[in-house]
Amino acid sequence: MLGVIRAAAILVCLYMVAATASAQPPVSPRNSYERILVILPIIGSGTAADPMRPSLIPAPGGATPNILNIAISVPMTGPGVAATPAGLAPTAPQNLILGYSWVKSDDGNSALTEIVMRDRSAFPAIMALPGVTAFVKGVNKVTDIQTAFQQYKKAFDITKFGAWVQ
Repeated sequence: MLGVIRAAAILVCLYMVAATASAQPPVSPRNSYERILVILPIIGSGTAADPMRPSLIPAPGGATPNILNIAISVPMTGPGVAATPAGLAPTAPQNLILGYSWVKSDDGNSALTEIVMRDRSAFPAIMALPGVTAFVKGVNKVTDIQTAFQQYKKAFDITKFGAWVQ
């Protein structure tokens, strides 16, 4: 009888250890997918058909996102990014953008933007654009991003900025 009680106690303990060991905390929606933080010019006339937005963000109901065109036209190579051979570049419209968040700069001419994408395929093209300052989340230091963004918006706080995508 004592052996049965010990065996049951051991099984209960093992079950509890296994249940807690396999559980992992969920990834925060602010850290999922691939993210690039960019300082972009603001485009759009401010109408419902053409709202003001960062330059790489398509208008609602618009055609192919500008980012896809950039990703196709520039060779995709760099650290952590697989090359995209020209023959394998997508030809059908695809939305690489899962979400984005942006705030106007203090002067109202620039957009401090976080763009969330499925993969990093368009990152090298975005980073190569003239006049665009870009940082990859998880690669660049948070202090560098904060300093660059505060040049455009003095009260900018990176801990309170970002897109939530699930």
